[in-house]
Amino acid sequence: MRGTPILIAALAILPTLAGGAAWGQNQGEYFQRDRNTSVLERPRNEFIAPPAQHGAFFVKAEAELGVAVDNNIYATTTNTESDVVASFQPSFEAESTWSRHAMSASASAVRRQYLDFTSESVWNAEVGVAGRVDIQRGVFLDGDASMAMLTENRSSAGAALLAAEPIEYDTAQVSGGATYTTGRVRMNAAVSAESYDFDDASLTTGGIADQDFRDYTETAISARIDAAASPAVAVFARASKNQRDYDAPAAGNPNRDSDGYVVELGVDFDIGGTARGTVAAGVLKQSYDDATFADIDGTSVNALVEWFPTELTTIELSATRAPRESAITTSAGYTETQISGRVDHELLRNLILSARASFGDDEYSDIDRTDERFEAMASASWLMNRRVGLQASFTHLDVESTGAAARGDFDNNIVRISVSLRM
Repeated sequence: MRGTPILIAALAILPTLAGGAAWGQNQGEYFQRDRNTSVLERPRNEFIAPPAQHGAFFVKAEAELGVAVDNNIYATTTNTESDVVASFQPSFEAESTWSRHAMSASASAVRRQYLDFTSESVWNAEVGVAGRVDIQRGVFLDGDASMAMLTENRSSAGAALLAAEPIEYDTAQVSGGATYTTGRVRMNAAVSAESYDFDDASLTTGGIADQDFRDYTETAISARIDAAASPAVAVFARASKNQRDYDAPAAGNPNRDSDGYVVELGVDFDIGGTARGTVAAGVLKQSYDDATFADIDGTSVNALVEWFPTELTTIELSATRAPRESAITTSAGYTETQISGRVDHELLRNLILSARASFGDDEYSDIDRTDERFEAMASASWLMNRRVGLQASFTHLDVESTGAAARGDFDNNIVRISVSLRM
């Protein structure tokens, strides 16, 4: 029932994994990563209302009201349709104030209401809990669980383009881990489980597109060891293994079950007043049980670096390369490569300007198809006072799909303004 069983199990075991706050984060000077503060992280107490304290928890709530103009709501190559989209997004967060251990909870929802094409209107929602238990100095357990009810973007592969309404799907996940720090060495081990459940799609051409072939559960284990060269720099090695089990194959198609691994070496750093981040590279492989599907292998990349040229400007660069699950029956998966950059600048204490650009390449296995995505965004956020903020943004998306199984090129422009009300 839309991810409920896994969430119930997650909530049942979470208390044993609760905790983690300042006490745990201060374990080992060699692994503190608080020497820099980005533009978006910087405290602005005079413009942002402090959370309300209820017992041992800080609680904050926010609601955002927005309106957008989307010039290609169906992400089509020709015969594009535009619409005005109103949105309402409430959110809630609670965080413990304990000196040792910690627990947090969050919930959010968003309603997107299309004024003309009302069948595109959707509700999305997500809830989550996380925690940490400090066993002793340098040793802690942590865990989290979440569940979400989401809708697939029209730009996605598979049936999303031809569906009469946006495809709904649910996710649920639970994870837990243990960390041990001693001197210049830190070790971590973790386990996780995540499920995906897609609803069938009614097609504009008539009939139903069965989406059961996309329902699966992924379990994973991982381990990482860090060795600090100094309080500002550490090198690490990490490895993970996953198992992806599908509920049922599509009619006439092979089962998509697979297992895979990622092994990486990297560096983690936080150089005060200059930069911080994590850069890792290695090898990956995803092997499918049915020989009909080709294995995915190659180079793995995971990098996120923030540069602080001045106290008022933060520049962020990121890159990833990883195997993903496909929404197309004849292709089990694809290799996603994503490179992005972002700049945040504090023009005034209460006026933040941001710009972001990203390039993505999705190379599908077993079929002739490659999707290239370019996205650019510019935005401004004005904190009027401690309770009210205004945001404005422009987003451009351009997708080029090539090959015999291509979906067709398209571009999309969205202009949006919103107001945030903080409780």
